Amino acid sequence: MADTPDVRNRLENVSVSEHLLSKLKRAQAATRAAIDADLARIGLTAPQFLALAHIAENADVSGAELARLCWVTPQAIVAIVARLRAAGLVRRVPAAGGGRSLTMRLTDKGAGLVKTAFAHGYAIERYILDILGPDAYHALHGSLDRVADALSEESTVVKTAPWDGYVEDAFAALRARSDPADA
Repeated sequence: MADTPDVRNRLENVSVSEHLLSKLKRAQAATRAAIDADLARIGLTAPQFLALAHIAENADVSGAELARLCWVTPQAIVAIVARLRAAGLVRRVPAAGGGRSLTMRLTDKGAGLVKTAFAHGYAIERYILDILGPDAYHALHGSLDRVADALSEESTVVKTAPWDGYVEDAFAALRARSDPADA
């Protein structure tokens, strides 16, 4: 734990809305709202776009694979795919390896719509690039990858996490800040 005293003080003495995790959530919520509003203009939801994009990028993707790629449960992907099939955007085809399994492919209509949706997503991302500038954009891009990798790879089966060592420090800091009359 390489926290300097000024970093620890900042973490322990700021309002919830000033913490990094709150700022990440706020940015995620703002991004999702922008994407949702823009995709609604072409008749898609963000989960539907994500499913279409992954089907376009992964030939013969199965439902289970698609659920993992889209960060949703298998039950959720079944509902998303059903809507996409009903709209004529996706079709089920026998898997290349044979057997009874079915995979998904875009229809011509689905391929056209996913291209339009990508254009909307790229427009939002280009706007963010313009706001940040290239250096900050690339730094943020790399930082978000490092955060996601660290938080998703470090948990273990026994439910420990690399930040568990920080928990006791945080409790100690909170106890030290509290009014002695409360103890």
